[in-house]
Amino acid sequence: MQYIVVSSAEFTYPDLFDYPSASSAVDAFSARGTYATWQVLLRGLDSPEADVRFEDLPEGVTPEIYTLVPVQVERNHGIPDDGRKPHWPERVAPYWLYDCFRPFDGTLEVTEGQGGLYFALKCERGMTPGVYHPTLTVNGTPIPVTLEVYAATLPEETLKIIVGYSRAPLEKFHGLTPGTPEYDALDRKYLAALRRLHQNMMYVGGVGAEEVEPNRWKFDFSGLIHMIETYEAAGMKYFNLPSVGWRKSWSAPTILLRGSIPSMSYEGYCYLTQYLPALRDVLVEHGWLERCVMGVADEPNDANCTEFRALCGLIHKIVPEIRLCDAMSYGNLHGALDVWVPLNAEYDRHRAEIETFRQNGAEIWHYVCCGPREYGYINRFMDYPLLSTRYLHWGNYKYDLTGFLHWAANCYQPGQDPFTLNCPEHHNTDAVCFLPAGDTHILYPGKGEPWISARLEAERESAEEYEMLKKLAETNKPLADEICESVFRSFRDVEYDVAKFTAAKRRLLAALS
Repeated sequence: MQYIVVSSAEFTYPDLFDYPSASSAVDAFSARGTYATWQVLLRGLDSPEADVRFEDLPEGVTPEIYTLVPVQVERNHGIPDDGRKPHWPERVAPYWLYDCFRPFDGTLEVTEGQGGLYFALKCERGMTPGVYHPTLTVNGTPIPVTLEVYAATLPEETLKIIVGYSRAPLEKFHGLTPGTPEYDALDRKYLAALRRLHQNMMYVGGVGAEEVEPNRWKFDFSGLIHMIETYEAAGMKYFNLPSVGWRKSWSAPTILLRGSIPSMSYEGYCYLTQYLPALRDVLVEHGWLERCVMGVADEPNDANCTEFRALCGLIHKIVPEIRLCDAMSYGNLHGALDVWVPLNAEYDRHRAEIETFRQNGAEIWHYVCCGPREYGYINRFMDYPLLSTRYLHWGNYKYDLTGFLHWAANCYQPGQDPFTLNCPEHHNTDAVCFLPAGDTHILYPGKGEPWISARLEAERESAEEYEMLKKLAETNKPLADEICESVFRSFRDVEYDVAKFTAAKRRLLAALS
């Protein structure tokens, strides 16, 4: 059996055994309060059975071991006809990729004699910093390990992160019935996986409404209350309330409320003046008002920007206490929102204009989805380098963006098996497209539990690095800025050399120590 050690900042594949970061020894490092991570690829396997053992782990270190599971990238969606450019895509499809991590149960996923493992050593906050040399053996083969635990301690999280979570896979893939103890237990496991990446904000719904007589409404908030309480119990702190409106088409000028009520109609006015104060009162009663934002009509554009701004103004007049937040591209929307969530490429192109919103009291986040899919811009796609995902929250630090949004943690499309189909057909109002690889998920429906991914782990580390950069900036902002600039210059200009990224991360930990 042969082995190589590969950085956790680099994607690995079941048909490749040569990587820029490959080594014959583990050189792992971590702050206290988080994980030291790496991958091991094995070749010449004649059985899926594997014996993996640690000895002499220091006090305060707990090992987590995962089996690398190959998933298919069947196409490079959106790549121009004039050919590939460096890292776009990173690899020409179709191919198989180790994006899924299954908790190690003594077996590997073997493809033509090759398999692999992902290691995450949790270093407790109170452990003694230092350099350690635990023993790792895989199938009787010793692998040298150096583990450096820095004195730096992971700061408490401040970045707001929301990634769309769907409960539908609990029925579809796990065969569970809503309301049963088994369903609720699995739901908690999914939420725990999201908390692992430091997600602290959730989309919520569950508001019932009945028109009891013309323009007289009765509301039931019990579903909303139960949902928020469930998410709070899982460790979530912030909530994105149900969006007020929607559109039949991306090009439609009219925003509709509660099914089909035109937002600018008298009926719409009656609905809003009853619904919004009732919603506010529920939030105040439960102490949630300051921790909530509310969508208006997702991703407004030039066709509906005037009505969008008018609707935002009406909502602000009725309930000025509820902050409004929407994902958007730059357009004629000035002054409408309290929390602006531009696509990272839109922020890059219109930074000067968007920053004026901050000057007038607004909060600025950023988001990615099926776009940007343009040369240079980072995103969390499976056919981009893994460092592309890793840099998402370095962008939050660079530009002081206090939140991040993505629409999908596990939002598999109809007929999609995420182990074999990762560019599914997607329908959104009247728009139909094929999504880029991995846009629908960073969690996999495993056997009785969610399985995490390489991209989830990359985003977790990115969120932690954001907090470390912010912490360092409190005492030495020029150094924090210089470390960031050494690998992240803009959303379309980042360093893809794993060795240079690793050096920057070590500098950050050393500075905090």
